[in-house]
Amino acid sequence: MKDNIYKINMIKRLVILIVSGFIFTSCNENLLERQPLDAISEENVFTDPVFLQNYVYNIYNGIKPHWSPGTGGYIGMTDIAASAPDTHNRSGGIRQYLEGNINSDNVTQLTNIWAEEYDYIRRANIFFEKVEDSQIDEQALNRMKGEVHFLRAWMYFELIRTFGGVPIITNSFSLSDESFDVSRNSYEECANFVLSETELAIELLDGYSQEPGKISKNAALGLKARMLLYMASPLNNPSNDISKWQAAATANKAVIDAGYTLHPTHEDLFKQPVKTDETIFGRSFTAGSRIPDWGYNYDFWPSGFDARQRIMPTQTFINMFQMANGEYPYLPDGTTVNPASGYDEQEPNKDRDPRYYSYILYPGAGPVNIIDGSKSTVRLYEYWEDANPNPDNLPPYQNPNKVDPNNNQELFDFGRDSETYWVKGLTPFHWRVQTGYTFRKLLDFNGPRASFDFDYNQLMIFMRLPEFYLNYAETQIALGNEEVAREYINKVRRRPSVNMPDIASSGTELIRDYKNERAVELHLEDIHFWDLLRWKDAPGKIDLFPIRGLSKVTMDWTNAEEGDLLGKLNFTYGPIDEVDPRFPWPGDYYYLFPIPREEIQRSNNSITQNPGYGE
Repeated sequence: MKDNIYKINMIKRLVILIVSGFIFTSCNENLLERQPLDAISEENVFTDPVFLQNYVYNIYNGIKPHWSPGTGGYIGMTDIAASAPDTHNRSGGIRQYLEGNINSDNVTQLTNIWAEEYDYIRRANIFFEKVEDSQIDEQALNRMKGEVHFLRAWMYFELIRTFGGVPIITNSFSLSDESFDVSRNSYEECANFVLSETELAIELLDGYSQEPGKISKNAALGLKARMLLYMASPLNNPSNDISKWQAAATANKAVIDAGYTLHPTHEDLFKQPVKTDETIFGRSFTAGSRIPDWGYNYDFWPSGFDARQRIMPTQTFINMFQMANGEYPYLPDGTTVNPASGYDEQEPNKDRDPRYYSYILYPGAGPVNIIDGSKSTVRLYEYWEDANPNPDNLPPYQNPNKVDPNNNQELFDFGRDSETYWVKGLTPFHWRVQTGYTFRKLLDFNGPRASFDFDYNQLMIFMRLPEFYLNYAETQIALGNEEVAREYINKVRRRPSVNMPDIASSGTELIRDYKNERAVELHLEDIHFWDLLRWKDAPGKIDLFPIRGLSKVTMDWTNAEEGDLLGKLNFTYGPIDEVDPRFPWPGDYYYLFPIPREEIQRSNNSITQNPGYGE
């Protein structure tokens, strides 16, 4: 494995790291003036504070983005989202996982995080070796040391929540090393190493101001709190050691007490600039640093682009959004309407949690601004089913009353009669929303759906206050303090722009309310999949089958009046066969990923495979 992870051609590698730049911040112009980039020496990199800071910034790239692997991360492998077949960059691996067939030979089709994170761990180890006797100003150097301790902790956290115990390596190796044998440390050893790294980061970063996109003491407090919550969770705490829950409670309360407040509105949380009142650690994008292809718009845009709607909400997730009165629209079976809710299946978008309207695009939602070449206009979101009641899709294919009042141009809709229009050759895209819903949380409707040049306004938030309110609530449930748990869940619900009724549940109903609130508030933030694993809650969630959604939506224009943008929508709910299939949960061994076979072979079989994967 060391042969793979620690391959070093030192000077050449260091030059590449500096030249390749840093995705979290722009290059310093003074850096470019100091000397030609192709002439940077190893000595200059580790003795010049500007070069060294850029080396550190490059290690930031080891933080796995939420969209990895593929688009949307692992959320398309859970109960709240579905993946469209053959649209993900990692679609083969996603399918293998959902079929229960992931193994040491095909796991890299899903994720290559083992090799990727160890490569950045090596870069962090090089940093510590090279600055050991550095003459750089102590104040500047300590801040960089704090950043790198945090980064090394973050990368080990990613590895151990994916694979369990992994080799802890804190020094770099050259190709002249004789042995590449290395074995795994235990999960507990790895978790404690993460904690020790965060403690060092907390100490070294103390007193430095917080800057958007830059690692801070509070970010280190957050990572420590997250690690302790994972350590206390059922997957890693089978005996339910209460002391672990107490430690997690203390650490999460420390983050809460750091002085953050909820941003008054939720609609703009994921739009620039970073909302530093709530966001503990986040980053913005540039045209050159955002998600591959054209950005979140490319992959999350309603009805997709190039017929690539990669992920979409399930009916299960839609049902998680409560009614404005605080009641669930359905009873726990997911199909029986809750009589106390006031929910109507034929008016499903009425009187819902305000976050529903900000985070979900559903048939009839909008209008939203659509910048799409010659078709730029303000449109409503419809659906892939033919909106006309005409038999056999005879013309007219859309409401003749639909005229944009701003420019007198005829409007046409997302996904207008996709199946028929596709066959007739009348539209090249607009047909991949199999469940009938799309995510709205990360879209930028101020820009085009796809542009290499447009500077989209989306943010990626790695840590924000609501997570720690909810983390703390979880620890209080485990410790039997239900009143405190309700208090912190309700803090999330009391955001001024949300203002949902307080929950008052207890026991199993409180656990349901907690998990539901966490899924709604934190979706698309690389949390839900890992929650299901650490809770050992995968059966019925990850192996959910069948996926449900809107199996049919039609529109009746019979009583439409001049200027109406919508007729009467009619909804049919049912299984969706066109998404990646789900198979029964294989067993507890599936809570950890298999270690890639090639990594075991590179260690001369010193690394042992996770149980259940046949090695």
